[in-house]
Amino acid sequence: MKTLAEVLPEVDRLSEEDQSGLVAHILANLRGAPLGPDDKEVARREAEIDAGTAEFITFDELRDAVGR
Repeated sequence: MKTLAEVLPEVDRLSEEDQSGLVAHILANLRGAPLGPDDKEVARREAEIDAGTAEFITFDELRDAVGR
C-alpha cells in the first residue's frame, strides 16, 4: 500500500474534477465526516429564500463567524 507522502504528488496532478471526486469519495467513507444538509433542509432553506424570510450574510461576515 502506498503512503500518503507517495500519493499526494499524484493527487496534485489530477484534474480539478477528479480531485473533487476524490474528496467526495473520502468524505463519504470517513466516519464522523459532516454530510451537509439533507433534501428536507435544502427545501426548507429554498422556501425561506422564496418567501423573503431568509437572512443573508456576506462572505466577510461568514469568515468572521467561523474565525478565519
